[in-house]
Amino acid sequence: MKTHASTCHRQTSGFTLAEVMIALGIVASVMIGMLGMIPHAVGSIRESNSLTVMGRVAQEIISDIQMSEWSDIDRDYKGKTFQYDNEGLIFEGRAGQQPTYEARVELAVKPVSLGKKLEYSIDNVRKVEVEIEFIPGGTHNKDKDIRRRNTKHYNLIVANQNKLKVKP
Repeated sequence: MKTHASTCHRQTSGFTLAEVMIALGIVASVMIGMLGMIPHAVGSIRESNSLTVMGRVAQEIISDIQMSEWSDIDRDYKGKTFQYDNEGLIFEGRAGQQPTYEARVELAVKPVSLGKKLEYSIDNVRKVEVEIEFIPGGTHNKDKDIRRRNTKHYNLIVANQNKLKVKP
């Protein structure tokens, strides 16, 4: 019996060096693009946090005004400035710590109108304007554009919970 030497065809599995280099080039390009987005993402997170804290500060001021005696609101809040830390808590002035937010409160002195037939005197309803500024390092920025971007305005209405009378 004769045996013929069979020719074996070996199939190789795997990637060539060229394919690996192309794949690494694609991965590197994607990673560079993703790394370039990190500063933008960090800035967005900081801005989101700042807006959240500012909203919390405005809500705290409004809550404090609503819980105050109505006759004391002007004395305690009108034209006053309050400072807060980076978490939106009242700044206590601990050593080495600086305020991060400053809230300025103004109370309107004219009657509040909520429609054609709904006008309330300041004895019953007050318009409260709260301006909150992000002041990193505890100092105001000298650039007006940056200060404008770092400042949010909240206009709210509070009612005297003890008496509400509509003006005829």
